[in-house]
Amino acid sequence: MPIFHSEAIVLRSINLSEADKLVTFMTNRYGKIKCIAKAARKIKNRFGAAIEPMSHIRLIYFGKENQTLYRLNHSDIIHSFQKVRDDLQKIYTGIYFSELIDILTPEMHPDPNVFRLLQDGLKTLEIIDNLDTLCRIFEMRLMCIAGYSPQLSHCAICKKTSHTETIGFSFELRGIICELCSFKNQPEIRFQAGILKYLKKINNMHIEHANRLKFPKGTELEIEKLVHRFVLSYTGREPKSYPFIKNMAKIISST
Repeated sequence: MPIFHSEAIVLRSINLSEADKLVTFMTNRYGKIKCIAKAARKIKNRFGAAIEPMSHIRLIYFGKENQTLYRLNHSDIIHSFQKVRDDLQKIYTGIYFSELIDILTPEMHPDPNVFRLLQDGLKTLEIIDNLDTLCRIFEMRLMCIAGYSPQLSHCAICKKTSHTETIGFSFELRGIICELCSFKNQPEIRFQAGILKYLKKINNMHIEHANRLKFPKGTELEIEKLVHRFVLSYTGREPKSYPFIKNMAKIISST
Protein backbone atom coordinates (compact mmCIF):
# COMPACT_ATOMS: atom_id res chain seq x y z
CA MET A 1 0.00 0.00 0.00
CA PRO A 2 1.54 3.37 -1.03
CA ILE A 3 2.88 5.74 1.63
CA PHE A 4 2.60 9.49 1.01
CA HIS A 5 4.80 12.26 2.45
CA SER A 6 3.92 15.94 2.39
CA GLU A 7 3.86 19.17 4.32
CA ALA A 8 0.32 20.00 5.38
CA ILE A 9 -1.80 22.40 7.38
CA VAL A 10 -4.72 21.01 9.38
CA LEU A 11 -8.02 22.46 8.17
CA ARG A 12 -10.26 20.73 10.67
CA SER A 13 -10.44 17.76 13.01
CA ILE A 14 -13.67 16.07 14.12
CA ASN A 15 -14.47 13.11 16.35
CA LEU A 16 -15.16 9.98 14.33
CA SER A 17 -15.74 7.40 17.05
CA GLU A 18 -14.97 6.91 20.73
CA ALA A 19 -11.27 6.66 19.91
CA ASP A 20 -10.65 8.03 16.40
CA LYS A 21 -10.69 11.40 14.64
CA LEU A 22 -11.30 12.42 11.04
CA VAL A 23 -8.77 15.06 10.02
CA THR A 24 -8.83 17.22 6.90
CA PHE A 25 -5.46 18.48 5.65
CA MET A 26 -4.38 20.93 2.98
CA THR A 27 -1.14 19.46 1.66
CA ASN A 28 1.40 21.19 -0.54
CA ARG A 29 1.81 18.14 -2.80
CA TYR A 30 -1.57 16.41 -3.08
CA GLY A 31 -4.15 19.09 -2.32
CA LYS A 32 -6.90 18.57 0.22
CA ILE A 33 -7.07 15.08 1.72
CA LYS A 34 -8.84 13.37 4.63
CA CYS A 35 -7.29 10.88 7.03
CA ILE A 36 -8.49 8.71 9.89
CA ALA A 37 -6.30 9.23 12.94
CA LYS A 38 -6.62 6.00 14.88
CA ALA A 39 -6.84 6.30 18.68
CA ALA A 40 -6.35 10.09 18.41
CA ARG A 41 -8.98 10.73 21.10
CA LYS A 42 -7.18 8.68 23.74
CA ILE A 43 -5.23 10.56 26.41
CA LYS A 44 -2.00 8.91 25.34
CA ASN A 45 -1.89 9.18 21.57
CA ARG A 46 0.97 9.63 19.15
CA PHE A 47 -0.48 12.61 17.27
CA GLY A 48 -1.08 15.15 20.03
CA ALA A 49 -1.32 18.80 18.93
CA ALA A 50 -0.14 17.91 15.42
CA ILE A 51 -3.73 17.31 14.32
CA GLU A 52 -5.16 20.46 15.85
CA PRO A 53 -6.57 22.99 13.33
CA MET A 54 -3.98 25.37 11.83
CA SER A 55 -0.98 23.20 12.76
CA HIS A 56 1.67 23.21 10.03
CA ILE A 57 3.11 19.70 9.99
CA ARG A 58 5.12 17.04 8.19
CA LEU A 59 2.59 14.41 7.27
CA ILE A 60 2.89 10.70 6.50
CA TYR A 61 -0.23 8.77 5.50
CA PHE A 62 -1.06 5.67 3.51
CA GLY A 63 -3.79 4.16 1.39
CA LYS A 64 -4.60 3.35 -2.20
CA GLU A 65 -3.92 6.18 -4.64
CA ASN A 66 -6.94 8.41 -5.44
CA GLN A 67 -9.10 7.00 -2.66
CA THR A 68 -11.19 9.46 -0.65
CA LEU A 69 -10.11 8.45 2.85
CA TYR A 70 -6.59 7.64 4.04
CA ARG A 71 -4.98 6.39 7.23
CA LEU A 72 -2.78 8.80 9.16
CA ASN A 73 0.59 7.27 10.00
CA HIS A 74 2.74 10.03 11.45
CA SER A 75 2.79 13.81 11.94
CA ASP A 76 5.44 16.21 13.23
CA ILE A 77 4.76 19.88 13.98
CA ILE A 78 6.74 22.38 11.91
CA HIS A 79 4.93 25.44 13.26
CA SER A 80 1.97 25.57 15.63
CA PHE A 81 1.05 29.24 15.07
CA GLN A 82 0.84 29.61 18.83
CA LYS A 83 0.66 33.42 18.61
CA VAL A 84 -2.58 33.00 16.66
CA ARG A 85 -3.96 30.50 19.19
CA ASP A 86 -3.25 32.88 22.07
CA ASP A 87 -5.51 35.62 20.62
CA LEU A 88 -9.25 34.91 20.43
CA GLN A 89 -9.89 37.23 17.49
CA LYS A 90 -6.93 35.85 15.58
CA ILE A 91 -7.77 32.21 16.22
CA TYR A 92 -11.28 32.66 14.79
CA THR A 93 -9.78 34.47 11.79
CA GLY A 94 -7.37 31.57 11.21
CA ILE A 95 -10.22 29.09 11.48
CA TYR A 96 -12.16 31.19 8.97
CA PHE A 97 -9.26 30.99 6.50
CA SER A 98 -9.15 27.21 6.92
CA GLU A 99 -12.92 26.88 6.57
CA LEU A 100 -12.99 28.92 3.35
CA ILE A 101 -10.31 26.72 1.82
CA ASP A 102 -12.17 23.60 2.93
CA ILE A 103 -15.37 24.86 1.28
CA LEU A 104 -13.86 26.15 -1.97
CA THR A 105 -11.17 23.51 -2.62
CA PRO A 106 -12.07 20.10 -4.06
CA GLU A 107 -10.37 17.02 -2.64
CA MET A 108 -7.34 15.50 -4.37
CA HIS A 109 -6.77 18.58 -6.50
CA PRO A 110 -3.09 19.51 -6.08
CA ASP A 111 -2.64 23.28 -5.87
CA PRO A 112 0.48 24.55 -4.07
CA ASN A 113 -0.85 28.11 -4.46
CA VAL A 114 -3.72 27.38 -2.07
CA PHE A 115 -1.38 25.80 0.47
CA ARG A 116 0.99 28.77 0.18
CA LEU A 117 -1.87 31.26 0.61
CA LEU A 118 -2.99 29.57 3.83
CA GLN A 119 0.56 29.33 5.14
CA ASP A 120 1.31 32.98 4.32
CA GLY A 121 -2.08 34.05 5.67
CA LEU A 122 -1.43 32.40 9.05
CA LYS A 123 2.12 33.77 9.20
CA THR A 124 0.83 37.28 8.55
CA LEU A 125 -1.97 36.77 11.07
CA GLU A 126 0.66 36.22 13.77
CA ILE A 127 2.20 39.66 13.33
CA ILE A 128 -0.57 41.95 12.04
CA ASP A 129 -3.30 43.80 13.93
CA ASN A 130 -5.34 45.04 10.96
CA LEU A 131 -7.38 41.85 10.61
CA ASP A 132 -10.14 43.37 8.44
CA THR A 133 -7.70 44.18 5.64
CA LEU A 134 -6.05 40.78 5.98
CA CYS A 135 -9.43 39.02 5.70
CA ARG A 136 -10.37 40.94 2.56
CA ILE A 137 -7.04 40.15 0.88
CA PHE A 138 -7.28 36.48 1.84
CA GLU A 139 -10.84 36.23 0.54
CA MET A 140 -10.02 37.88 -2.78
CA ARG A 141 -6.76 36.01 -3.34
CA LEU A 142 -8.46 32.67 -2.65
CA MET A 143 -11.26 33.48 -5.09
CA CYS A 144 -8.69 34.35 -7.76
CA ILE A 145 -6.73 31.12 -7.19
CA ALA A 146 -9.98 29.15 -7.33
CA GLY A 147 -10.71 30.69 -10.75
CA TYR A 148 -13.38 33.15 -9.64
CA SER A 149 -11.49 36.42 -10.13
CA PRO A 150 -13.89 39.40 -10.37
CA GLN A 151 -13.91 41.68 -13.39
CA LEU A 152 -12.77 45.07 -12.08
CA SER A 153 -11.09 46.69 -15.09
CA HIS A 154 -14.16 47.32 -17.27
CA CYS A 155 -17.95 47.09 -17.25
CA ALA A 156 -19.08 43.46 -17.40
CA ILE A 157 -21.85 44.43 -19.87
CA CYS A 158 -20.64 47.17 -22.25
CA LYS A 159 -16.90 46.46 -21.70
CA LYS A 160 -16.10 50.19 -21.42
CA THR A 161 -13.25 51.11 -19.10
CA SER A 162 -14.42 54.64 -18.23
CA HIS A 163 -16.08 54.80 -14.81
CA THR A 164 -18.70 57.16 -13.44
CA GLU A 165 -19.00 58.43 -9.87
CA THR A 166 -21.19 55.51 -8.84
CA ILE A 167 -20.37 51.92 -9.81
CA GLY A 168 -22.47 48.81 -9.50
CA PHE A 169 -21.39 45.21 -8.96
CA SER A 170 -23.19 42.15 -10.29
CA PHE A 171 -22.52 38.87 -8.48
CA GLU A 172 -24.21 37.02 -11.32
CA LEU A 173 -21.94 38.60 -13.96
CA ARG A 174 -18.98 38.54 -11.57
CA GLY A 175 -17.93 42.11 -12.23
CA ILE A 176 -18.54 45.83 -12.09
CA ILE A 177 -21.32 47.57 -14.02
CA CYS A 178 -21.12 51.19 -15.15
CA GLU A 179 -23.85 53.64 -14.20
CA LEU A 180 -25.38 53.70 -17.70
CA CYS A 181 -25.70 49.91 -17.89
CA SER A 182 -27.06 49.73 -14.35
CA PHE A 183 -30.31 51.35 -15.52
CA LYS A 184 -31.02 48.28 -17.66
CA ASN A 185 -29.34 45.64 -15.48
CA GLN A 186 -29.82 46.40 -11.82
CA PRO A 187 -26.65 45.52 -9.86
CA GLU A 188 -26.97 43.87 -6.45
CA ILE A 189 -24.74 46.46 -4.84
CA ARG A 190 -23.48 50.00 -5.59
CA PHE A 191 -20.43 51.87 -4.33
CA GLN A 192 -18.48 55.07 -4.90
CA ALA A 193 -15.81 55.01 -7.61
CA GLY A 194 -13.04 55.66 -5.08
CA ILE A 195 -13.58 52.21 -3.56
CA LEU A 196 -12.76 50.52 -6.87
CA LYS A 197 -9.04 51.23 -6.57
CA TYR A 198 -8.96 49.47 -3.20
CA LEU A 199 -10.77 46.47 -4.65
CA LYS A 200 -8.12 46.32 -7.37
CA LYS A 201 -5.37 46.53 -4.76
CA ILE A 202 -6.64 43.62 -2.67
CA ASN A 203 -7.29 41.68 -5.87
CA ASN A 204 -3.58 41.82 -6.72
CA MET A 205 -1.78 42.37 -3.42
CA HIS A 206 0.34 39.62 -1.89
CA ILE A 207 -1.08 38.68 1.50
CA GLU A 208 2.27 39.21 3.23
CA HIS A 209 1.95 42.92 2.40
CA ALA A 210 -1.42 43.34 4.12
CA ASN A 211 0.06 45.70 6.70
CA ARG A 212 0.88 48.17 3.91
CA LEU A 213 -2.77 48.79 3.08
CA LYS A 214 -5.33 50.68 5.11
CA PHE A 215 -8.84 51.38 3.91
CA PRO A 216 -10.09 54.99 4.17
CA LYS A 217 -12.22 55.63 7.23
CA GLY A 218 -15.87 54.89 6.52
CA THR A 219 -15.23 52.53 3.60
CA GLU A 220 -14.33 49.37 5.58
CA LEU A 221 -17.92 48.12 5.85
CA GLU A 222 -18.66 48.78 2.17
CA ILE A 223 -15.56 46.87 1.07
CA GLU A 224 -16.31 44.03 3.47
CA LYS A 225 -19.92 43.82 2.30
CA LEU A 226 -18.92 43.58 -1.35
CA VAL A 227 -15.98 41.17 -1.02
CA HIS A 228 -17.66 38.91 1.52
CA ARG A 229 -20.89 38.73 -0.50
CA PHE A 230 -18.79 37.89 -3.55
CA VAL A 231 -17.36 34.94 -1.62
CA LEU A 232 -20.83 33.86 -0.46
CA SER A 233 -22.10 33.92 -4.04
CA TYR A 234 -19.82 30.90 -4.62
CA THR A 235 -19.83 29.14 -1.26
CA GLY A 236 -23.62 29.25 -1.09
CA ARG A 237 -23.54 29.54 2.70
CA GLU A 238 -21.96 31.56 5.47
CA PRO A 239 -18.89 29.86 6.98
CA LYS A 240 -19.64 28.99 10.62
CA SER A 241 -16.58 30.84 11.89
CA TYR A 242 -17.41 34.21 10.34
CA PRO A 243 -20.06 35.37 12.88
CA PHE A 244 -17.51 34.74 15.64
CA ILE A 245 -15.04 37.09 13.91
CA LYS A 246 -17.69 39.81 13.77
CA ASN A 247 -18.71 39.32 17.40
CA MET A 248 -15.11 39.42 18.60
CA ALA A 249 -14.51 42.63 16.62
CA LYS A 250 -17.56 44.23 18.29
CA ILE A 251 -16.42 43.19 21.75
CA ILE A 252 -12.91 44.55 21.21
CA SER A 253 -14.15 47.86 19.74
CA SER A 254 -16.47 48.39 22.71
CA THR A 255 -13.76 47.89 25.35
